[in-house]
Amino acid sequence: MPLYEYHCEGCGKDFEEQQSLSFNPAETECPYCYTKKASRKISSFSSSIKGPNRKARSSDIKAEQAIQRIEQSTTRLPPPFGKRGDYEPTP
Repeated sequence: MPLYEYHCEGCGKDFEEQQSLSFNPAETECPYCYTKKASRKISSFSSSIKGPNRKARSSDIKAEQAIQRIEQSTTRLPPPFGKRGDYEPTP
């Protein structure tokens, strides 16, 4: 499946989406703001770049959002026994 570049008119961000040739571009949802205001950008070819300067793909964004949801849903446990205060036992 080809990789397409999009620009969201709703939030102004660019993103990439892997879609079939028969997919309707008007149905593309922005992974940042979840609106269907994305327009397909013209690009010559698709290439994969590794490193900190590459564009975020929708799978990267979804994975990051899943991690954030997990981190927010986990509760913090109280400290282990004996670590709550400055209690010093008397002899």
